[in-house]
Amino acid sequence: MRIWLLLLLLGILGYTWWASRPEPPEEHGAADGGQQIQDYYMDGLDLRQFDNSGRLRHRLQARDMHHFRNSGITRLTAPSYVLHEEGRPVWAISAQEGELSADQTLLQLFGATTIERKADENHPAMQIRTANLRIYPQTEHVETDEAVTVTSEQNWIESTGMQAWFKPPTRILFPAQARAHYVAQ
Repeated sequence: MRIWLLLLLLGILGYTWWASRPEPPEEHGAADGGQQIQDYYMDGLDLRQFDNSGRLRHRLQARDMHHFRNSGITRLTAPSYVLHEEGRPVWAISAQEGELSADQTLLQLFGATTIERKADENHPAMQIRTANLRIYPQTEHVETDEAVTVTSEQNWIESTGMQAWFKPPTRILFPAQARAHYVAQ
């Protein structure tokens, strides 16, 4: 009887060792069934980028972020992207959701997207409403293929698609089906 008890205990011990051993590392490029594997997340993202003289250049905030190992992308909830000029915020861009590329050269915003510039001594306030905006942070270039509505005081522009370069001097191009209403002052 003791031998059976000893064999049973050895069997349980062997099974416990086998079940608790670490999984072998996954080979790079192994099929994952097309599923993204999240490797970390963060609540309350606040990412700041400074220029060579130490002045704030860009600020990216989000309610939360989820990073995915396979693609390297970062998904953002309620992202807010602010471009600064001479240390002060100039353009504020916000959306419902976003996605930052692995190399951080492309920030895509999804859903209803708003771009705002507050009034200053040289420019009136401006608001741009669109969807599915692509932002290239290094060049401060943004673009969309969706419908765009720009309002500034009593003036407005409607267009299909937009390209904007926010690095001074600011330029905005409306490539298709543009209509405008301008009130001379």
